[in-house]
Amino acid sequence: KVLFIGLVLLLTLVRQAWAQNQTISGTVTDASSGIPLPGVNILVKGTTTGTFTGGDGSFNVKVNDANATLVFSYLGYINQEVKANGRATINIQLKEDAKALSEVVVVGYGTQERRDITGSVASVRSEEIENLPVAGLDQAIQGKIAGVNVTSSSGTPGGGISVRVRGTSSISAGNSPLYVVDGVPVSNSDISQGGFGNQEINPLSEINPNDIQSIEVLKDASSAAIYGSRASNGVVLITTKKGQAGKTQVDIDAYSGVQDFTKKVDFLNATEYTNIVNEARQNYMNSNPGKTVDLLGAPAYNTNWIDEVTRSTASISNLQVSARGGNDKTKFYISAAQFKQEGIILKNEYERKNLRLNLDHAVSSKINIGTNLGVSRSTNNRIIGDNNIFAPWPNALQSRPDQPAYKEDGSYFETQRNNPVQGALEPEYETTIFRVFGNIFGTYEIIPNLKYRLSVGGDWYNNKEFQYEPITSGQGNGTNGYGLSANGVASNYLIENTFDYAKSFGELNLTALVGYTFQEFTTERQYVEGVDFPSASFRYITSAAQITNGTSNWTSNALESYLGRVNLDYADRYLLSLAIRRDGASKFADGNKYGTFPSVSLGWRLSQESFMQDLSFLSDLKLRASYGITGNQEGINDYAAMALIGGGQNYNDQSGVAPSQLPNPDLKWEQTKQTNFGVDFGFLSNRISASADYFIKNTDDLLLSRPLPRTSGYSSITENIGSVENKGFEFAVTTKNLTGALKWSTNFNIAFIDNKVTKLNNDEPFDRGFVNRVAVGEAIGAFYLLEQEGIYQSDAEVPEKLFAKGIRAGDVKFRDINGDGDITTGADRTFVGSAVPDYFGGITNNFSYKGIDLSIFFQYSVGNEIYAMWKEQDAAGNLGAGANNNAIAKEEAEDRWTGPGTSNSVPRAIYGAAGTFNAQRSSRFLEDGSYLRLKTLNLGYSLPSTVIDKVGLRKVRVYATAQNLLTFTKYSGFDPEVSSNAQDAVTAANDQATLPQLRSFTLGVNIGF
Repeated sequence: KVLFIGLVLLLTLVRQAWAQNQTISGTVTDASSGIPLPGVNILVKGTTTGTFTGGDGSFNVKVNDANATLVFSYLGYINQEVKANGRATINIQLKEDAKALSEVVVVGYGTQERRDITGSVASVRSEEIENLPVAGLDQAIQGKIAGVNVTSSSGTPGGGISVRVRGTSSISAGNSPLYVVDGVPVSNSDISQGGFGNQEINPLSEINPNDIQSIEVLKDASSAAIYGSRASNGVVLITTKKGQAGKTQVDIDAYSGVQDFTKKVDFLNATEYTNIVNEARQNYMNSNPGKTVDLLGAPAYNTNWIDEVTRSTASISNLQVSARGGNDKTKFYISAAQFKQEGIILKNEYERKNLRLNLDHAVSSKINIGTNLGVSRSTNNRIIGDNNIFAPWPNALQSRPDQPAYKEDGSYFETQRNNPVQGALEPEYETTIFRVFGNIFGTYEIIPNLKYRLSVGGDWYNNKEFQYEPITSGQGNGTNGYGLSANGVASNYLIENTFDYAKSFGELNLTALVGYTFQEFTTERQYVEGVDFPSASFRYITSAAQITNGTSNWTSNALESYLGRVNLDYADRYLLSLAIRRDGASKFADGNKYGTFPSVSLGWRLSQESFMQDLSFLSDLKLRASYGITGNQEGINDYAAMALIGGGQNYNDQSGVAPSQLPNPDLKWEQTKQTNFGVDFGFLSNRISASADYFIKNTDDLLLSRPLPRTSGYSSITENIGSVENKGFEFAVTTKNLTGALKWSTNFNIAFIDNKVTKLNNDEPFDRGFVNRVAVGEAIGAFYLLEQEGIYQSDAEVPEKLFAKGIRAGDVKFRDINGDGDITTGADRTFVGSAVPDYFGGITNNFSYKGIDLSIFFQYSVGNEIYAMWKEQDAAGNLGAGANNNAIAKEEAEDRWTGPGTSNSVPRAIYGAAGTFNAQRSSRFLEDGSYLRLKTLNLGYSLPSTVIDKVGLRKVRVYATAQNLLTFTKYSGFDPEVSSNAQDAVTAANDQATLPQLRSFTLGVNIGF
């Protein structure tokens, strides 16, 4: 008996010990195909213990109870609970959940199932943008959404980005979409005060792309009208990652790599340059007997200025640590990240640090509270960009190769402009940005199906600038040193009150939303400039002998809004959505402060109709139609409707006040009316799914600055003048080509958009910049230039008036618009092209086999033109025209006219007036900007769970990424995607020696605990 009792006790203890340390393993597969499912969440019910399946679908989880219940959950599949019952091996097959497969997307002030959406909403998920070597989220979505055209202004780190949703709708007001992060509209305006050419800072670079869970773009008026007066240019909703119940997951994501040029333009070396210049001067003397000009001697130097001002490679890196987890009550997500990117120009670099905390807590069954908080700090060691005589990159493209960078004594050589190397190394331009944005919120269930939500949020954005230029360079030259100190703060706060109601009445499903919001924006700036510093060792304004300029200002505007929306779904077939928003803006005068923005959309899911059930190949078919009105108030000052007076030195250096702005009590919003027709369809159990949309988007009452006669005492007044039309077609398709062990899927999108101005003040055209004109019937910012028809092949072809001016065989033949036998820019310019592409989009192919994954993404733009201003008279296109010549592009020199029949596109090398005639702003410098770019190539490998489980890891993936790997284009410049001022709708596609985007190669790793 004693032995028996002892044995029973021993077995009991062993069983308890075994239960406390039991490991259950197994594999999770798809019930229909048998394919292993990676990333399935496995939770021990009633605990926070859990794990995930590896790339081969296998798992290992420890339990302390032989009868523990395991909960298996996976997106798009029905959850399954399984009792262990003492088993050490459990193999599970999960079944697809047809309802769960309907993707949930974020819409304005809520979420909605994709299958129920009646407007045009496009989505990008976190896995599509994670670990891309880009600074901002706008760069990450480039080419991924039909109808959304993203253009990088330049390759400077943290530089400005242009985003256009369904075309350009405004001439002078803002054209960027409204960005909303976790429900808070955030600032997208650069408040820098130092001069950097046309290049701007991109405030969206302060948001860490790796913190983003999803990005939704509201494209049509039906989906965007809930944001009313700020939705004409579309709305971009950004949702950051949230916590989840279960075992805490810790992830480390890191990559590091190098960048270099995607392409280099070849310029003539010193010997070649000397030969061309002497040829130009000899041609001049041959055409002008009796006149002489000195020829250049053999060059003593041969300088490659591009190599002198650039790094051979520039580094880029990112490190992020994040944790997410929680339980049924509290869920959290927290992350910390550091991103670094060197520019290709010497000393140019950008560094950003991010912190994020997202919390959700259920106080009770009726009350939930939470917060979404992001903090960032960046330091940008900037360089002067294009369109500036002190900028190192434009000067490097223009400086003569027969001049050295340094004198024999080591000092800088004085080039015809600012020495490029000196301009890169000596000045200091540092911008530091500190930003806090987010919200705190709470929801209360008043009665079943009715919830109240209060959210208080804001965006605080501080921009601090320091500049110093020593006596030897830039603005410091001739002033014994120049310094600037500036500070700008842009902030807004938002209060939102919304009520949500959702209830089913038989086959009728109803959701409704009403709300009231108030948002106030303030901007405050100060700066001071000084000159005359004791030496380069004293760089702060306090050491300046003279304070030459200084100012401070404060401005504010507010927006009060009432909003409502009703969604109806009857029998899962007939869909209706009604939305309205009424905005009141302080920018406008009494009587025009409030605007109403309604929308209506309809949907018909034909695939649910009985007469469609015999079409077994058709898994989804939905027709959509919508109409709505949205507004735009961006791009005008906060007091544009008011009469203003200003103080300062008004007369004889005495202080006083004087009128500074005329009032316009009739000023109101730009108004966009948009009609959209769409269809969503799927075939073969949605292995092929697609959507197509046709839209007509008319914007009226454009906010334009109308010039006034000087005799009025004012230069201009802001009025509602003109109209613009955008209409087009969008198509997006996703296919699952292979679904077995080898998976292959394709995402393709394309958009065709026609843009034109339909009305102006008295329909009179006007010019902006050097080569662009706004005119009725043309695209915004169409190129208005002399049109080159070829090259005169003989003197006999030259008209008499031009021959008298010295034009001869080998010079440019321009189209004589008015037929007077002469060529003048006032009478002979015509429309010759546009920056608007005929079509654009992207295509992604994703492959995976066991633990290997490969993603190939191409982006393209076709039919747009670029004006290569860097090749004009002041740059590479002069072919020896000037006395103090600039660099010459090799392609131009090799293609030049040297005799009858040798060239019909590039003129002869000629010094003097004829050369200046050839280098006039004309279609000679207008080029096809079409391109196809291998934007991203990513190859990764995930270690199997049998390996990583042994060291206690959840996942390990190593990968290599190439960004901007290959570009196919006819454009002769460095990059077909750059723009001297992408934020200006009229002058966007001018390349004034803009720094190109870089190609990058990175190696990275994702480690999960």
